[in-house]
Amino acid sequence: MNLDTSIVSLGLPTMIKSFKTTFASAQWFVLVYLLVLTASITTAGRLGDLVGKRKLYLAGIAIFTIASLFCGEADSATLFILFRGLQGLGAALILALSMAIATEMTPKNRLGRVMGVLSTITALGIASGPTIGGLLLSAFGWQSMFLVNIPFGIIAFGLGYKYVSSSTSKKTIAIDWAGIILLAITLSAYCIAMTMIEKRGVNNPYTLTLLMGSIIGLFAFIQLEKRKKHPLINIAIFKNKLISKNLIATVLVYTVIITTVILPPFYLSKGANYSLVQVGLIMSFGPLLTVALSIYAGKIADKYGAKNVMFYAVIAIAIGCFCMSTITPTANIAGYLWRIGIIALGLNFFKTPNNTVVMEIAQADQRGLLSSFLSLSRILGQITGTTVMGVIFAVLSGVSNISQINSSRQSITYGFDKVFLINAFIALLSALLIYPKSVKQNV
Repeated sequence: MNLDTSIVSLGLPTMIKSFKTTFASAQWFVLVYLLVLTASITTAGRLGDLVGKRKLYLAGIAIFTIASLFCGEADSATLFILFRGLQGLGAALILALSMAIATEMTPKNRLGRVMGVLSTITALGIASGPTIGGLLLSAFGWQSMFLVNIPFGIIAFGLGYKYVSSSTSKKTIAIDWAGIILLAITLSAYCIAMTMIEKRGVNNPYTLTLLMGSIIGLFAFIQLEKRKKHPLINIAIFKNKLISKNLIATVLVYTVIITTVILPPFYLSKGANYSLVQVGLIMSFGPLLTVALSIYAGKIADKYGAKNVMFYAVIAIAIGCFCMSTITPTANIAGYLWRIGIIALGLNFFKTPNNTVVMEIAQADQRGLLSSFLSLSRILGQITGTTVMGVIFAVLSGVSNISQINSSRQSITYGFDKVFLINAFIALLSALLIYPKSVKQNV
């Protein structure tokens, strides 16, 4: 699934030509997946707590695999968009429940190591995606980027069916359909609004309407859940400061981290004048570093305490962002790599302990929900960071659209540096939220 997420965008130009469609329509190839994933992931986690995590997890693998087959066989843009939405649903079930199932099957003193393994697998998929996607696209066509999921899906389903076990709530609880629908609409409105900001601006009436709708929807959802006997989400869970602060910190950290993915290609190619091949190799350094160190992050979290490790990791991200804000086109490749290396190191030692902190205090009937919250907070951070930081970079670089950068090297460098200076302050704010002593009384 992580492999699929990171390679789809590579095939967009080829798919536009194959389907004889427009770029505007092709954007929905990515957007519909993200919309369904965002809108349904929390519901997927909560339903896993109620009807059984194993059952829904295996259903998610099956849905994702079948949808991949349909995507590869689609002969029109409309059908492809429909099947990509189905993929998003399968991905929501998998992402929402994977950490919850791992928590149930792992002794508490080894939970950090297991979370480290999960982080390694995720990072490996992200790091290898562009390379594998490029090879498949050039050798077998865009369809192969989806059909390749089928053997992996079959293997994953077989392993899950044999080895995965999970507890199920023994109580029969009515499903909060009103809460499910309202939350889905609210999250979808926010996701679409963030997408529209970059293209139409924050002052666009449609953008403002969607943003206002998402705020009203969130307020209405909270009020609804407070009145429900069996709510989709027990709002009281956020009174636990350890949980709420860590989830907010996750949104902030991933708002920063997505910037290291979307902006460096523009800076490295337009500002530092590296070739596309060089940019691709440089961009693979961070994910590969994460792959190499994720398991160690889990071990260190188990040994020294997840909250302590996480705090210093965010400080490292802030330092790395500050250092990145000083880069100039005269810096060589090594000058970029050591800066991004500090940020990648910080991310590696943040995400594994962060997962551990939240999941180790989760009650049995809340593990699916909290697992989905962790995934949702990462997604919301990435959506927000892509839009907000992209717009700031475009404005500071003197361009109207981030995808059409033609400014001078100096302008691009200026915008790039200032965005990372902002990122440094965001990371410091996140560090204040998770400062160990500030949550000690709530542990």
